[in-house]
Amino acid sequence: MRSRPTPLSRKKRLLPLGIAALLSVALLAGCGNNAGNSPAAGNSAGNADTGTASPDNPPKTENVSYRLGDIINPEQVNNFNPFLKTGNYRPLFDYVYDALFYFNPVKGELIDRLAADDGAWSADGKTFTVKLNTAAKWHDGQPFTADDVVYTFQTLKDHPVLDSYQLWSDTRLSKVTAVGADTVAFALNGAFPSLPNYLSTVYIVPKHVFEKENPETFLNKTPVGTGAFTFKSINESAILLAANADYFLGAPKIGELVLQRFKDSPAITLSLQKGEIQGTTGALAMPSLPKLLENKDNKLQQFPGLSTYAVIINNDKPGLKDPAVRKAIQQAVNRQEIVDKGEMGAATLGNPGFLSQGFGSLVDADLEKDPSLQFSIEQANKTLTDAGYEKNGKGVYEKDGVKLSFVYYMAANAPAQNKEGTMITGWLKEAGIETSIKLVTWPELTSLAMAGNYDLIQNGITVPPDPQAALEVFHSKMTAPIGQNTPGLNWERFKDAQVDQWLDQAASADAVRRAELYKKVQDRVAELAPIVTLYSTGKTPYSETAFTNYDTSVPATSVISLAKVTKK
Repeated sequence: MRSRPTPLSRKKRLLPLGIAALLSVALLAGCGNNAGNSPAAGNSAGNADTGTASPDNPPKTENVSYRLGDIINPEQVNNFNPFLKTGNYRPLFDYVYDALFYFNPVKGELIDRLAADDGAWSADGKTFTVKLNTAAKWHDGQPFTADDVVYTFQTLKDHPVLDSYQLWSDTRLSKVTAVGADTVAFALNGAFPSLPNYLSTVYIVPKHVFEKENPETFLNKTPVGTGAFTFKSINESAILLAANADYFLGAPKIGELVLQRFKDSPAITLSLQKGEIQGTTGALAMPSLPKLLENKDNKLQQFPGLSTYAVIINNDKPGLKDPAVRKAIQQAVNRQEIVDKGEMGAATLGNPGFLSQGFGSLVDADLEKDPSLQFSIEQANKTLTDAGYEKNGKGVYEKDGVKLSFVYYMAANAPAQNKEGTMITGWLKEAGIETSIKLVTWPELTSLAMAGNYDLIQNGITVPPDPQAALEVFHSKMTAPIGQNTPGLNWERFKDAQVDQWLDQAASADAVRRAELYKKVQDRVAELAPIVTLYSTGKTPYSETAFTNYDTSVPATSVISLAKVTKK
């Protein structure tokens, strides 16, 4: 192996099964025809390499600070433990830690990080071997080895509550072993062709730090990673990170990354307008978008992404157990108007079968033409009356003593979300479904969804870069009874034996058969309406007023891009 691999040589691998159809960068009209707006524009835009350095052109870190704004609430900084799904600000981990691969949502590709190559499958497809980049080292100076990778994955096995993607299920991983100091072998119980995609979701942690602690409770207040930035400190206004001068893929050119803490998206947007911050990880007050883009130096990078926003329905609650009620809710929501007026057009219309448009040909486009899935208050009322519901004196449908009256949860201090929620609950009222709105924080939304302590929630569901995982949001193995946290993302408590069977078959089927099964699942999901998809979104607001050389072949404020930006 080379002692210091050059980032320009790092390989990219397009993902299989239509994921590569994730849309490339599409900046909104009004952003101007400036560098960074297209792969052909100047600087490094369109260059999908993973860094900036080479032996002949070593990186030069400048003593400048880049300010990145986001909503970071007090309850999101209780720990810096990447194993835990709550109590932390997860975007931080991309800057401090590395996974074996990085998933690029702009182009639908895997980029090697701690992996020194793309990995290799055994002839029987039951072992995946990855060579590691041993030029990497931990921020405390300790060497990075295969033992760290083995420890990380073994921890997921030993602590199933941390294994949110069920990597150690009966049909997936059977053993992870080190082959020398620089190679790791992933042995499988059966065919699992999506494994490389999942490897991009697991941050590798230092064995010498974590083995002394209980990973389920470890707060990890001074995180030690291998990433491009090192942790410095945290205060009420920011999380401070410093450039890792020894980063194995090339030191960042900015000296400091400041993760500025805000309470709401309007404050972030105003700060971006004023030039007080240079970008965000996506938080933006959408009603202010036109004003923001009046400045030609302000940009909005847009792509479908892996986050789908939806009205999540608790399928275990009285009234909502009835598919007719869920279908009526689906028919009563004007998804196109949500995109146009709530998201100012800066989102991709959601498919009724849930699968993000970023999965390309795997998405069942015919569902968009299904008359029963179109917005129609009249049809929603008919669906309920046909199912035996009758309106009471207040215009709310009832049946067998169950009144269609629900609590509707959505995020506080989120203007676009609040506007959309008001639109949705207004339509539901016209369809004879009563709601009372309750505003909570984003972390509280997730906690409520995981435990099932809700009726209706307006929230996003972010899936791994794999269509199987995306559709397993509806597998019964990914849910739990109300009051217990789900092991996966089936927050809606949906259970259907046919969907389970199709997904189980697809897990080990060939590409053609998988595509057929995925469309069956999508059709069934659209029919039974356990969820109302609104839109999928990946957006990155950023400014070129003070900094340049963003790499927009990846998200502009991703670690790969921010390792390249320079002060103007």
